[in-house]
Amino acid sequence: MPEESNIGHMRQLSDFDMTHLAVGGLVILHASYIDSVAGVKWFTPEAFPDQTIAIKLADAKRLLAELKKSIDYIEAGIEHPASKFY
Repeated sequence: MPEESNIGHMRQLSDFDMTHLAVGGLVILHASYIDSVAGVKWFTPEAFPDQTIAIKLADAKRLLAELKKSIDYIEAGIEHPASKFY
């Protein structure tokens, strides 16, 4: 039996705001989400709470590098090897 796709009812970032604490070396991210299937009329969307997280400077730099790499791959049309659509 094939695995079920996780593309439905996945959190989709809908809004964010950031600030930072130079003294603590932290990036503070406040994020809001919607259900990825919110616009599809035969699905009942889930509600996801807003989140505020603190990210250490080193982790923020690593996250930025990974985001940049993913953006470059998307723009080049390269799928991630683990991407599965059913």
